[in-house]
Amino acid sequence: MIKLIASDLDRTFLPNGNFKDNGSIELLKKILFKKKDIFLAFVSGRDISLIRKAIKDYKAPIPDFAISDVGTGMWKKEGRRLVRYEAWDSFISSNLSCWNIDSFKGALKGIDGLKLQGKSKQGKFKLSYYILNPQDAGVILDCVKKELFSNKQVKKEVNLVFSIDETKNLGLLDILPKIATKDKAVEFLRKNLNLKKSEILYAGDSGNDILPITSGYFAVLVRNAIPAVRKEIKEVIKKKPNLAKKIYFAKGKFGLSGYYASGILEALIYFGVVSKNEI
Repeated sequence: MIKLIASDLDRTFLPNGNFKDNGSIELLKKILFKKKDIFLAFVSGRDISLIRKAIKDYKAPIPDFAISDVGTGMWKKEGRRLVRYEAWDSFISSNLSCWNIDSFKGALKGIDGLKLQGKSKQGKFKLSYYILNPQDAGVILDCVKKELFSNKQVKKEVNLVFSIDETKNLGLLDILPKIATKDKAVEFLRKNLNLKKSEILYAGDSGNDILPITSGYFAVLVRNAIPAVRKEIKEVIKKKPNLAKKIYFAKGKFGLSGYYASGILEALIYFGVVSKNEI
């Protein structure tokens, strides 16, 4: 039985993409109200202030946990507030020896087509850039790797996570500790809640959701997901066929559209967590 729904926020839980929504957040809120034994966690690239804003703007439920800044921050619900989950910060710090944001910025300063994102997009364990033309991403990423990964310890401890904001036609590059990605944060939360992998449903739509979707949880890729992400996940399934029964590609079934939170509802029906009649 699913005990934790961990969902990406933008264009997964939130209907802020190019497809029409059908009020799926309200439907999902009703299900979560009925299923009081299911935790909800938002897993987002947003910082915590923007997560709070999204909850207010879209009348989304206050989650039991919020994983912010692509996995580098974690927050826990206390009353109606989200407060810093310090155990996650301590875990990250204890597993890092070479994290130096100022040094990384200096090394990457001269790369054409790479632009530092605004202050609100940065974090204690997150350095974020725009790739102005996504078609140049391959060349730019090679340059970034050359500059950063000449240091073997940095290569060992640091991850580059690339995704695309399709609404703005921008590439997004996050430089993160390998220990502090979305999948690692969800796994840390799973262990702290004493849950099995089979008790988690992960929902996502973009490149930085591929790892958690293919980590052995039950998972759903919402219908509005980027085609390249869909293709990459299917390639992973070919190599690990045991994942096929755990990963659902929302397609618009059971009277639902499959877009955004509707795709999560579709997966809950598909995996037998709720019945069609409960929607």
